[in-house]
Amino acid sequence: MNSRLSARSFRTDTAALLTVLGFYLIFFFYPIGKILSLGFSFSSFEQAFTSASVQKALWFTLWQATVSSALSLIIGIFISSVFAKSNFKFKRFLEALTFVPFVMPTVVVASAFISVNELLRLDHTPLNLQGSALGIIVAHIFFNTSIVVRTLTTTWPMIDFESEQAAQTLGANRLQTFFRITLPQLKSGLISAGSLTFLFTFTSFGVILILGGLGKATIETEIWRYATQRTEFETAAILGIIQLLVVVVMLAINNKFLVTESKNTNLVSKVRDSYSVSKYRKLFNAIFILGFFGFPFFVLVERSLSTPTGYSFVYYKQILLENSDARFSIFGTRRAIYNSLLWGTLAMVIATVVGLIAAYLLTNKSKAVAQLSGVFLLLPLGASGVLLGFGILISLNSGFLDFRSQWWIVPLAQGLLGIGIVARITSNAIKKIDPSIRHAASTLGASSLIIWRKVDYPIIAKSIIAGSAFSFALALGEFGATSFLVRPQRPTIPTTIFNLLGRPGSTTFGQAMALSVILAVITWLVVSLLDRSGSLSTNDF
Repeated sequence: MNSRLSARSFRTDTAALLTVLGFYLIFFFYPIGKILSLGFSFSSFEQAFTSASVQKALWFTLWQATVSSALSLIIGIFISSVFAKSNFKFKRFLEALTFVPFVMPTVVVASAFISVNELLRLDHTPLNLQGSALGIIVAHIFFNTSIVVRTLTTTWPMIDFESEQAAQTLGANRLQTFFRITLPQLKSGLISAGSLTFLFTFTSFGVILILGGLGKATIETEIWRYATQRTEFETAAILGIIQLLVVVVMLAINNKFLVTESKNTNLVSKVRDSYSVSKYRKLFNAIFILGFFGFPFFVLVERSLSTPTGYSFVYYKQILLENSDARFSIFGTRRAIYNSLLWGTLAMVIATVVGLIAAYLLTNKSKAVAQLSGVFLLLPLGASGVLLGFGILISLNSGFLDFRSQWWIVPLAQGLLGIGIVARITSNAIKKIDPSIRHAASTLGASSLIIWRKVDYPIIAKSIIAGSAFSFALALGEFGATSFLVRPQRPTIPTTIFNLLGRPGSTTFGQAMALSVILAVITWLVVSLLDRSGSLSTNDF
């Protein structure tokens, strides 16, 4: 019976491997391979690296990602220390508020900071958030602090709190205890969170393009500019190769230091009981979260309602009814909303089906297979939508693989970005299934399909819902790949917001803000579904 179960498991793993590998080969590795072939020559590298614009983009990408990641870690440590060590009123709400920015579309966040910049009249001041490195760094901290908070609130209960008590008994103050005892024990969580934060800031696109403009170019925006505006595919390919190398290294580091979620509630309560977080620290923490994470969204709503004649819903009416001046109706806002919802749903289905199959690769008994799968499944997300869109644009354009002009290539690319997330979230639930239950079902004659329906699915159902919701939110706000693949007659919400922001005038600005609010509300509703499906650790991502 054991041999039959092993043979069945081997067949299942082989089928999963072939399915996922075939999908990735056509829609990810082949397009990325095309990029590599374009830029893989010494003369091309020499020409690119002697370019002043490329050198400037490389340097800005590196230092802003480093600064953004470091500040996200510092702020995340402060916030998570309060969450991990104490229980208080509205704690769950504040935790949710720190998580929402992470899943918010980049165009919404960029629009929110533009609206803050306008409301507070920060133009021509040292605190200007538009067209400045400061605005980009603040937006990146806004996005990525939640990664640190989610990771550390999982890691903190695992540390040896008795050694901290011993250090304090021997005369160490809290600062000395933190740096000498606590921080070394948080190393794995910090490296795991830091590698993801650096990865997302290094490959950032929407924030840089909208908040920074071409004056603050990064590798990501330069790939887009060289590929779409200057048609210098070789230079774009070389930048893509550099970015891909960084992505692989960061994902490998994250996979190595990935922290397993602790479910030991007794340990969590002991950690909380061993500390006393002052009410002033809790209050400051709450004010900071409400101000930093909540205020930009509040201002975004305020700007969407503000018109030259006072507050009204006129911009929302123009978007939904498209009855404004003819020169604004070219943006097709209703069509954009319809396309985004339809394509987001299709992308969710693709990500869920392929991601669920891939999840079983991550639970493979072979540690090498599981770790390798963990890296390559997240490559599309880490490599960024811009690199994926560029690859599809130059590779799937002829013969049997002439797909780039098909309408379904956009939701497919969006779905590809969510597969790794669905796989990670679901695989963590699969690992918690007791193997003896499967063995007993197989002994009683149950087939693999029946075992999955009766044993696996009821246990992992909530994780599947969470992964699906997350992939839908990701697809809804995807901007990088979509900017390459979408056609003018088939707009999405993010591309329409970008086009509106690129036109001068209070009407187009107001419509951009209103459309950003609509996208934020839809995303928030999806995140609420994700949160109801169960508490997720950022380590799942």
